[in-house]
Amino acid sequence: MKTVAVIGAGALAHIFCRETQRLLSDDYRIVAVMARHEEHANELAESLDADACATLDDLLSSFPDIVVEFAGREAVKEYAQRVLEHGSDLVIASIGALADDAFRKHLEATAKESHRKVYLPNGAIGALDLMQTFALMGNVEVVISNTKAPKSLEGAPYLNGETLASDKKEVIFTGSVPDAINGFPKNVNVAVAAALASGTLYDATVQITGDPDSTENIHRIRLKNNLMRAELTVASKPDPANPKSSTSTAWSVVALLKNLASPVQFF
Repeated sequence: MKTVAVIGAGALAHIFCRETQRLLSDDYRIVAVMARHEEHANELAESLDADACATLDDLLSSFPDIVVEFAGREAVKEYAQRVLEHGSDLVIASIGALADDAFRKHLEATAKESHRKVYLPNGAIGALDLMQTFALMGNVEVVISNTKAPKSLEGAPYLNGETLASDKKEVIFTGSVPDAINGFPKNVNVAVAAALASGTLYDATVQITGDPDSTENIHRIRLKNNLMRAELTVASKPDPANPKSSTSTAWSVVALLKNLASPVQFF
């Protein structure tokens, strides 16, 4: 049985921990939880019979086999290197952190030197395997479109405090993946995941639309090269406790762990 530690105790972490405990208890045991707010870590840890940790050193003191992150891209940048160097594999839910070239390359080097793995789950989308196939074939063009309710986009740095229209659908951003994740750090992790998998971090186009009538987070990814074309559309309900995220993000990490433990693995 492998042990798991979790960074973050928000809505997605709660879903992940609950379902991992329910579905994968023969293969995994959650041993520790760390969060920015001590009371949140205590609450989640108590429900799991795990340790609540105030620092990363506390979290790593049990030498978990896998550390799962649900705490945002700044947490990834702050903790990822130390997790790998300490001897744990790392699952990153906040993939937007990897839009930073220098950080991503440094993390890859650290993982290689430490003989550890960094796992990037599908999150709110899917088909990262297909996107890697396009990347290997070359000459791929990628367009990533996100449609969300304006409320879920509020507070994004790109908006500079502007309130979005509540009575009409409008495209509010068109640009590159790095600009999208910097402008909407809590909304477009999927764009970074798709761009990294397809090898188009600086070539893909991102379009973000605010739709007052939307009750789902809708992600549409179009890929084409000289030999293939594909279109993937995923629509998911936002997490009621955190409208900026889709509940499928947490479920995708549960699926990742299930795949890693299985003698037959999907790719």
